[in-house]
Amino acid sequence: MWSTTKSLCQLQGENTRRVGRVIANPSHTRLFFGFPSTRRQNIAAKRQGLLDRGVRTVVYTMGEGGGQALVSADDRRTGVVERIHSTQTKLVLFVTGGGMHTSTWLLSVPGASRTVLDVRIPYGQESMEEVLPPELHDTNTGSASVPTAIALAKAAYRKAVGWSSFGTPVMGVGVTCGLATDRHRRGDDKIFVSVYGPRAYSWYSLILEKGSRSRVEEDVIASELALEAIASAMGVTDTGMEHFTRECIDTNVDTLEYERHDLIPGMNDSSDACVTAAVKKILTGEAKTVEFSGGCIYLDAPRPNRIYLPGSFNPLHDGHRELLMAAENRRPGREGAFELSIGNADKGLLDQSEIERRVKQFVATGAPVILTQAPLVTMKADLFPQSTFVVGYDTAVRLVQERYYGSETAMMLQFAKLAHQKCDFIVAGRIDNETGKFHTLDDIQIPEVLRRGSLFSALSADEFRLDISSTEIRERNSYN
Repeated sequence: MWSTTKSLCQLQGENTRRVGRVIANPSHTRLFFGFPSTRRQNIAAKRQGLLDRGVRTVVYTMGEGGGQALVSADDRRTGVVERIHSTQTKLVLFVTGGGMHTSTWLLSVPGASRTVLDVRIPYGQESMEEVLPPELHDTNTGSASVPTAIALAKAAYRKAVGWSSFGTPVMGVGVTCGLATDRHRRGDDKIFVSVYGPRAYSWYSLILEKGSRSRVEEDVIASELALEAIASAMGVTDTGMEHFTRECIDTNVDTLEYERHDLIPGMNDSSDACVTAAVKKILTGEAKTVEFSGGCIYLDAPRPNRIYLPGSFNPLHDGHRELLMAAENRRPGREGAFELSIGNADKGLLDQSEIERRVKQFVATGAPVILTQAPLVTMKADLFPQSTFVVGYDTAVRLVQERYYGSETAMMLQFAKLAHQKCDFIVAGRIDNETGKFHTLDDIQIPEVLRRGSLFSALSADEFRLDISSTEIRERNSYN
């Protein structure tokens, strides 16, 4: 409670039964929640005194029996941010046109480094094009619109996934506004906020009464809405949007809309329904990648600069896990995951039940796996640039056979593309059951130019060796 509580309450009179908010900010010229006009001059005078003490916003309440209190809105906001920072969620924030205070509030409270990965302000057209990939950037919608807010949030979400470890809860936040300006602008003053995560995305549309607030006031409202949306999505608010609608806007003249959309039906259910729904997304082409890791499902958010072990995993066995571990030891500091393409260049497309069966092997053990529609390694590189792919001896042999490309020139062009994407290969050896020889990368006829390019490196037998194949394991399991 502020030390000025008594004097301010005295200014209002003991019999006042009002709830009001005094905005102590030089840019504010109006008072909210209609104090009696006979008392406004006294409040304004006290407001200047609060400004001199550095207090920006206070909430004045009069309860039954004359109970009196002043609560700093900054204190409440700090509490919200502290709860946000107490979660495990990482977030990326893209803001344009308004809501600029959001990042300041998030970063000014201790613990921000646990939560905030990046903040960007793509204010100009060129920077918006850089932030939004072509498939998300719809030039037919206005920059201040619900679709643009969702696109910004989804782009931020993808960045958050890429900068986080497998299984980490992440969130992308997009804010785009058309606020009061110093020139004539047709249309409403408007604020759009979207929050995008692995489970769902939501959007908020707020149309403000035009001309009744300054730009600074509108920017604060946009920032408050963004902060409340983040807290609500993280589940760390006990009031939902009630505080915002009560304290920040006038619902008689301002219009707030909200929608939430589940990305995968049954996402809150730990049953097999989640796997089924997610697999359908990739089979129907709604998603290019589906990642299962840490109990989360990430749609269309492939992570670059990782180690990927592609395979059919029929079945998943210890050899796969040991091979990925050996590759991670070869590339310290880089995470590894498994990649399962739903289609094979030679065998065609897997059916849904078979895909689900193989995915559930990973879900049961907690190992990260990414479903793709990328049977060719060059297609995998498009999804996962700057990554290392772990392949077996037989796969490496096929990679350098020009008959799979049509000509040597075509093959070289594909490898040039891989080099441009900063991808490379780690090759594991294999035992020849007929001769007993352990074949390694040195036994493969690789064009000299590719050897010089450091695209291939070998795991020695000491680093990894498994003298049994998935086929042999399947035969043993079938026999048993």
